[in-house]
Amino acid sequence: MKLPRYKALIFDMDGTITLPILDFAVIRREIGLPTGDIAHEITKLSQELQDRAWSIIEQHERRAELEQALQPGTEAFLTHCRTANIKLGLITRNIQRSVDALCAKFNIEFDLVITREFPHIKPHPAPILHMLKQWEIEPHAALMIGDYIHDIECGQAAGTDTCFFQNSGAQNHGATATVTVHSMEELEAFISKVVL
Repeated sequence: MKLPRYKALIFDMDGTITLPILDFAVIRREIGLPTGDIAHEITKLSQELQDRAWSIIEQHERRAELEQALQPGTEAFLTHCRTANIKLGLITRNIQRSVDALCAKFNIEFDLVITREFPHIKPHPAPILHMLKQWEIEPHAALMIGDYIHDIECGQAAGTDTCFFQNSGAQNHGATATVTVHSMEELEAFISKVVL
């Protein structure tokens, strides 16, 4: 009997579990950050401007909670993974409230969730390493899945395989990823054929 290679799948949230909805160009414009990583650039601001910036981001996240939809096939895929005893993780730059709203809205759950309240955020490898330590799973037995370069860099730095989830019309960040997929069906097909 063939066993799945991956004992853990770790997902990004917006644009991976859900269809992409946050407009980061608008968020940048409202905060006043034309370039650079938003979270990193915010740390360079005064405390007053940091508070304002995070308030703007949370307003966008609250609106996204009302409009968000799962990527097609997500529920079936997560159910398949549970049947195969694969651990399911979520690492997001969103706050915990946004994750709770998502899980309640679509009746899905993850074994462990790490949000931006954690001391380090993607692309730092600490969120993945913390998650895998809790599960006693080695990095080579895990796959990090996301739609942005930070997800790929996070997985690579932690020593996991990486999957770039390519959304239609979005920039491609999959050049260095282990695999690129365009749907949950493609992801499931990849998982199913990668065996020990």
